[in-house]
Amino acid sequence: MNTRKLFNRTFLAGMLLVNALSGVAVAASAAGKSCSLFENGKIEKSVLATLLKAAENGHMYRVQTSTSQIRFCVDSKIKNVEGSFKDVRGGIALNQKQADSGQAVIVINTRSLQTGSLLVKNVIKGEDFFDVEKYPEILFVSTGVEWASPTKAVLKGKLTLHGVTKSVRFDVELTGAGGKSAQNEEVIMVRATTTIKRSDYGMGNFSGMVNDAVKLCMSVKAKKYHA
Repeated sequence: MNTRKLFNRTFLAGMLLVNALSGVAVAASAAGKSCSLFENGKIEKSVLATLLKAAENGHMYRVQTSTSQIRFCVDSKIKNVEGSFKDVRGGIALNQKQADSGQAVIVINTRSLQTGSLLVKNVIKGEDFFDVEKYPEILFVSTGVEWASPTKAVLKGKLTLHGVTKSVRFDVELTGAGGKSAQNEEVIMVRATTTIKRSDYGMGNFSGMVNDAVKLCMSVKAKKYHA
């Protein structure tokens, strides 16, 4: 590998780790020992290697924080509670010419949570729920994708929330920014939905008042990275 390519790889790795995945630890495998894709909320090196390779081949997209958000809603006996996280970062490796290809790493800053009520926001950010001081980030790392059509897929992965990691499946719709096919587009839109149980993530407080099922809706705008 020549000096320029080595520099580009080093720079890109730094860009991904600092700008896209800052504050998230990278798990290293011990020599001669197998390592799961996802351990204790850390990103395995092979995941980052996939993103680096995708960037070199023109198939890596960086999440645009200013135009991306993660929304959630949950029913309670008082009213439906809705909120959103405004600080969303990460990268998406996407090559639609290869069946079942794709890799996504999404990092959410829990302190960026917004709701329509200051009181509700403070309660949700507190120790009874997200506990943002102790758990400042939510992390999603994909483990596979199943394409049903050029625009629809099931994205499987691991979600680390409130210090707990669980498998999840998102129903995904993928388009270009203008609603066209995402293939060869500079900007893509990813809309993904799933339902989780908050009790699975150690947030089962007030079970008599607040529903256990929480719907997550991801709206991510990502721009192709050019190495």
